[in-house]
Amino acid sequence: MLYAILFLPLLPFLAIGRQGLLGILSVASPLLSLALLPLGLHQASGPLRMDEVGAFFLALTDLLYTLTALFAPAYFRAHHGEAWRFFAAGSLFLFALHGAYLSYNLGFLWIFVEGSTLASALLVYHKGGGQALEATWKYLLLGSVGIALGLLGVILVYALLEGKTLDWLEAKRLAAQLKPEELRLAFALLLIGFGTKVGLFPMQAWLPDAHAEAPGPASTLLSGTLLNVAFYALLRYAALMEAAGLGTFARGFFLAFGLATLLASALFLFRQEEYKRLLAYSSMEHMGLAVFALGLGAPWLALFHLLAHSLAKSAAFLGASALLARFHTPRIREVGGLVRAWPALGFAWVLALLALGGLPPFGLFFAELQAVQLAPPGLAALYLLGIALAFAGILPALAQMGFGPSRDAFPSGEQAGVSPLPFPLGVVFFLLLLALLLGVFPPVEGFKTLEVALWRL
Repeated sequence: MLYAILFLPLLPFLAIGRQGLLGILSVASPLLSLALLPLGLHQASGPLRMDEVGAFFLALTDLLYTLTALFAPAYFRAHHGEAWRFFAAGSLFLFALHGAYLSYNLGFLWIFVEGSTLASALLVYHKGGGQALEATWKYLLLGSVGIALGLLGVILVYALLEGKTLDWLEAKRLAAQLKPEELRLAFALLLIGFGTKVGLFPMQAWLPDAHAEAPGPASTLLSGTLLNVAFYALLRYAALMEAAGLGTFARGFFLAFGLATLLASALFLFRQEEYKRLLAYSSMEHMGLAVFALGLGAPWLALFHLLAHSLAKSAAFLGASALLARFHTPRIREVGGLVRAWPALGFAWVLALLALGGLPPFGLFFAELQAVQLAPPGLAALYLLGIALAFAGILPALAQMGFGPSRDAFPSGEQAGVSPLPFPLGVVFFLLLLALLLGVFPPVEGFKTLEVALWRL
């Protein structure tokens, strides 16, 4: 069963050359994987094993990929792009993510995380050209350097285990016997390595260019799923540090990097001229907040924050895809009056930015409120400062694009007699509905169950 779930993302390759069937299989394969997840839970086969935490990430990934695949054909029709290239690269990308979440092995996890870097580089370079090439090169260079440092950390952990095992359960069982000084060094390498892929400050330089140059649906996958897989690796190693009695050391690093990332991203958000870059720095902000929650000793809150962010950010990037197809410009000041001109997308865009800004009743508001309550007063004050600055950075774009003037006047909701392009905006509203329900009915006990599973397994 686990191998079936692992290889299901490659199903669309059976339809290469038949674009209609390729799109259908690209939606069907993650849906089928979602259906099989309950059957694979707690199963083990070779280096593969599915526990509750892995199943959570797999379910989130498959859901977002399904919705993105439903939206993508309309985007590529509007851009006269080659959807088959997106779906082919996306299938490889999804395969790598499945492998990472199913691997219960130090080495295989690293291999699949690196595989996701290589596959997502194809998504970044999709449209070609000098800027896309530069963004892809920067992404591959920084990502590979970071993941190479992560590999050194994996090798050091394996050496500390005296080559006895690469299995997570065995590693955790033996963790208390490891030399603490060397394990601290290994963790620092792992944090820098996987933290580069998470987008932590100051290793985030690849992130805005990659998101800006990738086609809209690819940006959705980068922000909604790619960042999560590196966080998942950090989560596993955090559990290993707890088992070794070094949890306080690891949490200190998480607090420092999380807070630094929050404050830096809040400053980057100011005076951004392109809306996709704005969303990219917002992703950096929220990954910092999730890492900060991990530093508070609340993995359940980190997982909750990841889920809330993935839903809201995916809605925002899919909305940005429709904006780019409609206006043919990434610049904020050249898009305005959306609520009047294109009410469906306008309201969705405003709601997505409000959700990302942490306003109630969306899930991110609940996550941030919980973090403030859990944090010591000094850290809570810096946290509040960071999220206030971040919201202030997003607000001008929200006001201009939602309600401000545009370079084009369309008082009737049309531009030169042309109706807005047909996009499946129901996908965007569905994501926003999930983000709203997550805030109104937060399943705290369910996430605390995941936390227990993380420390136990």
